[in-house]
Parts: sequence; structure tokens; C-alpha cells
Amino acid sequence: MRIVVDVLLFLPALLFQTTLSAHFSVRGVGLDLVAVLVASLSIVQGWIWGAVGGLLCGIVMDCVFGVAGYWSLQYMLIGLAVGLANDGARRERWVLPALTVFGACALRELPVMVYLYFVSAQVSWGYALLKVLAGSAVCTAVFLPVHWLIQRLHRWDVISAPSFHFHGRKW
Repeated sequence: MRIVVDVLLFLPALLFQTTLSAHFSVRGVGLDLVAVLVASLSIVQGWIWGAVGGLLCGIVMDCVFGVAGYWSLQYMLIGLAVGLANDGARRERWVLPALTVFGACALRELPVMVYLYFVSAQVSWGYALLKVLAGSAVCTAVFLPVHWLIQRLHRWDVISAPSFHFHGRKW
């Protein structure tokens, strides 16, 4: 049942990301709701679910935007990195998950800025730093309530019954 709830959480996030997120950005800094959801689910469910969920959402984003492998690699690495960083941490705390989401979102924006630098696009360092840090701060600010909601959903008794076992972990 948890997988069904997680898929139902991903659908509005994908819908927002593919249709509305460009309209809510300020100077190129916007919210990446799919990255926030992948990071939160990888903390709650584990790094395997984060990597697989990120890969599947990234494949959908690649199909929508027509870029082969770009989004799928980013979201898979976000789910993997955040899940592994928080694997041994206590799930009740919020500082370490917020810091790992900030770092993962900053690393997600960094290759784009480096690419723009090397193709000699007229991008100033101030704008690049603003885009990387502000985008990461927006994702981290939205991450905290989304993570709180997902933790509450996964503690709910109706969906807490495991669907199946995989590598000794209940899913």
C-alpha cells in the first residue's frame, strides 16, 4: 500500500513540475518539487526506493522534455545520495536531512552552471551563485513540510502494512 501512496504523491509533483513550475520561477530560481519528493521518500523509505523512484520520475521528465537521461540521472543521484547520507541517522531529526537536501540540490544545479561557463554564455558568477544557492534554499524550505507530511503518512496504520519484502526491508 505504501507504493500506491508514493505513486499518488509523485503524480501531482510531476504535473506541477512539467506544467506550472516555469511560471513560478523568479530570475530562473524555482521550485523542483520532484527533487524534494524524491529526497523525502529516500529518507523515509531508504536509498533503494529513493534511487528507483528518482529514476522512474526522471524517465517521465525525460520523455516530457525530450532530453535523454538528464533528469533521470539527476533524480536518481539525488535519491541515492540523500538516502545514503541519512541511512544511519535518526529519522526524527530534521537538520541532517535538510542539509543533505540543500547539498543535493546545489550539486544538481552546479553542472548546468559549469556547462554555461564553458560554452561562453554570458552568465555572471553572481547570478550563477544566486541560482545555485537560492534554488537549493527554496527546495530545502519546501522540503521540511513535505517531509513532515510523508513521515506522518507512512506512520499511518492503514498504509504501514508491508506489501512485500526486498533485501530484508519491508516495502
